[in-house]
Amino acid sequence: MKLNEKGRLILCFTAAVVLAGAFWFVLRAFEENMMAETLDGKAAAVSNSVAEEEPVMGTIKLSGDKYDYYHEFETFLLMGTDASGNEKASGKKYRGSMADFLLLAVFDLTDHTYGMIQLDRDTMTEIRLLSRKNTGGATSKMQLCTAHWYGGDSETSCENTVVAVSKLLGGITIDGYCAVNMEDFPKLNHLVDGVEVTLEDDFTMHDPKMKKGTTLTLTDEQAYIYIHSRMEMKNDTNSARMQRQKQYMKAYFEKALTLMKTDNTFINNINSELETIAVTNITGRQMSTMTKTLMEGTNRGIKEFSGKSKIGQALDDGIDHAEFYIDKASKIQIMTEMYGLQKRK
Repeated sequence: MKLNEKGRLILCFTAAVVLAGAFWFVLRAFEENMMAETLDGKAAAVSNSVAEEEPVMGTIKLSGDKYDYYHEFETFLLMGTDASGNEKASGKKYRGSMADFLLLAVFDLTDHTYGMIQLDRDTMTEIRLLSRKNTGGATSKMQLCTAHWYGGDSETSCENTVVAVSKLLGGITIDGYCAVNMEDFPKLNHLVDGVEVTLEDDFTMHDPKMKKGTTLTLTDEQAYIYIHSRMEMKNDTNSARMQRQKQYMKAYFEKALTLMKTDNTFINNINSELETIAVTNITGRQMSTMTKTLMEGTNRGIKEFSGKSKIGQALDDGIDHAEFYIDKASKIQIMTEMYGLQKRK
């Protein structure tokens, strides 16, 4: 271990006194300094050895290069699904919906921080084409939102989306998922008694009070309109909707955190509501860890990858669809920020 600051001050003071006293003290001081340098060198070697031996907690591969991370993380995929399927059915009648909203929640248990990565539903990536019997090894490069289509039950649809996101992000471990149909978001909005936003678009075709630029505390119905509407909007791109979703989620988290700290019943209310509307494999312990980190940790914000959008027919259904291609440098940068990645030499 290196000499501490107090030890260094004492050593320097002693050397100064000896130098003022006599020549032989100078020689002795020189010998002591040489010894101190030797000790410092050994301490540095030990310190470097410890750094080199710091355990690797995980490894991912991005753009052909391997990256290690050294903190303990728990990562969860949060999904908001649309009404395109039949998720409440079972057996042959089940049909997965598309995942309109995808948010990766990253909890750093070492540094007690947390952050989010919002994923564009139109991101092109490898999707497993599972049958309704949950079998099949074929894959296709398609929009990320379609992963939830596949599989014979809601849990498998969620797991298929988790696999797709993990592969997209270099094999990162995702510890759990939680999916809520977008139609049920008003129930979550109700738990915080609405959140205040300044409307970034005009929604008067749905509600005359929802004029662009108006600051409103969104009712449950208005919240659904704000985060879900797209095709009828003047700017009907998914990126525009993502910005509204990001704005809403930021305001929601801030209000929810306040309630967590001031209302002892709030956490139980959320858990009770999620039990009725969510499909999740998140355990009670994981929920407890998330809650503790949210209340006591540092918020690192919501990030999103940059990239390019174009119109294509990757779905091979004869219809044009939006396709989003993540910029490789942006993926590496944001993943490095979130996970403290170190590139292997």
